[in-house]
Amino acid sequence: MKTKNLKLMIPGPTEVSRTAREQLALPIRPHYGPEWVKLFFDVVGKLKKVFQTTNDLYVFAATSSATMEVGISHAAEPGEKILICNNGVFGDRFTEMAKINGLCVVTTRSDYGQPITVEQVRKALNADKDIRAVAIVHNESSTAVESALSGITTLARERGVLTVVDCVSSMAGVDVPTDKLGIDFCLSGSQKCFQAPAGLGFISVSSRAWERIRARREPVRSWYLSLDVMHRYRDMWMDWHPQGPNTASVPLYQSLNQALDEILAEGLPARFARHVRARDAFRAAMRAMGLQLFAADAVASKTLTAVCLPAGIDGVKLRNAILVRHDILLAGGLGPTANTVIRVGHLGHTAAMDYLVPTIQAIEHELIAMGAVVTQGVAAKVFEKEFE
Repeated sequence: MKTKNLKLMIPGPTEVSRTAREQLALPIRPHYGPEWVKLFFDVVGKLKKVFQTTNDLYVFAATSSATMEVGISHAAEPGEKILICNNGVFGDRFTEMAKINGLCVVTTRSDYGQPITVEQVRKALNADKDIRAVAIVHNESSTAVESALSGITTLARERGVLTVVDCVSSMAGVDVPTDKLGIDFCLSGSQKCFQAPAGLGFISVSSRAWERIRARREPVRSWYLSLDVMHRYRDMWMDWHPQGPNTASVPLYQSLNQALDEILAEGLPARFARHVRARDAFRAAMRAMGLQLFAADAVASKTLTAVCLPAGIDGVKLRNAILVRHDILLAGGLGPTANTVIRVGHLGHTAAMDYLVPTIQAIEHELIAMGAVVTQGVAAKVFEKEFE
C-alpha cells in the first residue's frame, strides 16, 4: 500500500500540518520546570479560547475516550441515575462507561441518522425525577449527525441536572460556546478538529460540576482519571508540574501548541464558516453525482458526511480501491451502517478544496469502475462553485 501522499479523509485522526509535525522532532524536554510550565499554561489558555470558556480545563495524557469516562464518572455517583442520549456508536460507549462506573442508566434513543431532541430529553426527565446527569454526543461521528445543544443544556440547568457533552469531533471546527451553553463537562481530544497528533484529551469543568463533585458521598473510583487528584496536584505543584501527577508528553503539547496557533490565526468565526462551506459544498457534490446522503440537511454534521452507497456496491472494496489507486483513506460505516455508507471527513485541514476535490473525483471514478450508475463530470465542479 502506498502511503507517501496519503490523504486522511476520515473523521479522525486528521491531517497535521508540517509545522505541527516538526514540533515532534525537537529535542526531548522534561515535563517539569519553568520552560514546561510556560508551555503548559500557554496550551491551556489557547484551549480555553477554542472552548470559549473561563471554566477549569484539564488536559489528560490519554485520548478523548478517557475524558468521556472522566465526565461520566464525575457527573453522578454509583447507584445514581444518568440519562444517556443515544443515537449512535458513541452513545453506546457512554452507556458502557456509565455501567462500569456503577451508574444506573436511563436511555433516550433516536434511530441512526436522527438527532437527539430537547423534546425527548424533556420527556425522559419528566418521567424520572431522580436523574442526576445527562450525557450527549454533540456530533455523532458514527452517523454524521449533529444534535442541537442549546435547548437540552438549558433544560438540564433548569432541572438541576449536570450535562456531559462529547464534542470530540466538533470542538475547534464547530461553534460550541461552552460557557454560553452552560455545559458542565465539555470534552474533546487532540486528533480531530484540533489537527494535532492523537494522545491528549481535554475536559472543561463548570463551577456547578465542582459543587457536585465536592458534595459526593464517596470519591470517584479512580486515581489517574480523577479531577480531584488533577486539581490537587495542579495547585500543589503549580510552579513546576501543573499538569497533575502524570508524565506529560511534551512533544504532543508542543505539536498541539503549534496547531492551536494555526487555529487562532485563522480566527474562530472564519474557521467555523469554512467547515460549514465545506460540508454544504461536499453534500451538493454528492447529490450532483446522484448519491443519497444518510443524514438530512437540517441535522448534518459539519465535520463529516455519511454517503449512502448505490445498490450492489461493496463498501470495503470501494474504499480499498480508493486507497490503493488514489492514496485517499475513507471510513466505512459503524454498527448497522458498516457496509452501506462511506464516511468522509472534512475537518481541520481537510475542510478544503485541495483535499475534497480529489476525494470527490476518486469516489466518482471508482464507483463507475465498479458499475454504479452515477452522473459523471459534474460533482467536482459543483463543489468548487459552492465552496468559493
